[in-house]
Amino acid sequence: MALLKSGWLWRQSSIFRRWKLNWCDLWIDGSLMFYKTDSRKDYETRVSLKSTCVNVKSGLECAGVSPPESNPRENLLVLYLKDGSTMFLCANSEDEALAWKLTIMEAKQSPVSCTQLFSVFSLKLSIMFELKVFYL
Repeated sequence: MALLKSGWLWRQSSIFRRWKLNWCDLWIDGSLMFYKTDSRKDYETRVSLKSTCVNVKSGLECAGVSPPESNPRENLLVLYLKDGSTMFLCANSEDEALAWKLTIMEAKQSPVSCTQLFSVFSLKLSIMFELKVFYL
């Protein structure tokens, strides 16, 4: 599966509204993965943009949220999800915020090929055999 974009993004928590820095990977299948570090050992959150994201705004389009300390509003991103919730993100620059927005929009719209689906299925199947999930 192809990686479309990766990098550091601030993410605002939904309960306490605190900003937290995460390493993020955006995959061609629309999966946006959030990790604690760039080692990608364990992900904290996964958002399937193809099925849940209805709109993306960036920079001064973002209303109702203050960026993390020492970051201007131009660095903000807001993802609007189907369930009515929003995800607030902040990039390290205005250019990065725009690059994330455009890549997210691309990931939402690009179809996943049969080859990509087969490779994901094959990987999951090999992991299941490795873990001996199947009982014969």
